[in-house]
Amino acid sequence: MSFFDSTLWTILQLPILEIVIVGVLAGLVGVLAVLHQRVFFVESVAHGTFPGAILGVVLGKGLSDGWNLDNDTRHAVLSLFLFAGALLACVPLSWLMHRLTRIAGQSSQASAGIVLTLGFALGYFLSKWFQPLPLKIESFLTGSVLSVNRTDVLAAAAVLVITLVVLLTFGRQLIFYAFDGGGYRAAGHSATVAEGVILGLICAAIVVVIPAVGTILSIALVAAPAAGLQPLVKSTLGLFIAAPVAGVAIGAVGLALAVKADLSAGGMIALTAGVFYVGCLVVGRLLAGRG
Repeated sequence: MSFFDSTLWTILQLPILEIVIVGVLAGLVGVLAVLHQRVFFVESVAHGTFPGAILGVVLGKGLSDGWNLDNDTRHAVLSLFLFAGALLACVPLSWLMHRLTRIAGQSSQASAGIVLTLGFALGYFLSKWFQPLPLKIESFLTGSVLSVNRTDVLAAAAVLVITLVVLLTFGRQLIFYAFDGGGYRAAGHSATVAEGVILGLICAAIVVVIPAVGTILSIALVAAPAAGLQPLVKSTLGLFIAAPVAGVAIGAVGLALAVKADLSAGGMIALTAGVFYVGCLVVGRLLAGRG
């Protein structure tokens, strides 16, 4: 079947739209994560959404089974409960990581590792406890972008709009806080509010990218564009522009390769993100050598 076959194009319309939206969203949020050194937080929270997503889907299945719903509506209900469960799971795990980091001698990396392991282990336990699940376990872990529905796309679009509004309104303050936390506080701004905004955007973004790249691969699409481009881009504004473009390109290339080779889309997107990051490192070294 040709890639440009009309039937295939009809099937790929929603996945392509999802990839564009989550690519832009992951790129923007990834810049915040990299500038504020929250990549380990993103990784641990991404795994922490796993048990929440499972509980949400189980609850959604229990409710929808009692209603007379068609398949499309039932899938939309499951998606909404998946998002709600994953987002709610971020709250206690974020609090736990914060408390662990405040323990004397406990680094943020170690705290993130503890929360990451706890979240993944709990999610795997729940996936076995509630078998059979209405969704395959692979869709939680690596995503299933070829199976996304309108609810998935609308949820990602809503979070993207919120992120853009926040960045346009408070972007300068968040950048100020990233580079000079002491000066930010001295200027009368609340560091607690800034942290809440940053962590809230990260959690929301991680939740809505689950249908596309899952819980364990989302870190690749979030971190790779900003982390790879940071040494190559001279300004923060340039990074906020380049990272979303790179996020879309990574998602599109990964999806195209997956369709062409009949492989996992989430896995190919993560692999493409890794290649992109390594490529940026190589380009940076070449430029440094010439300099």
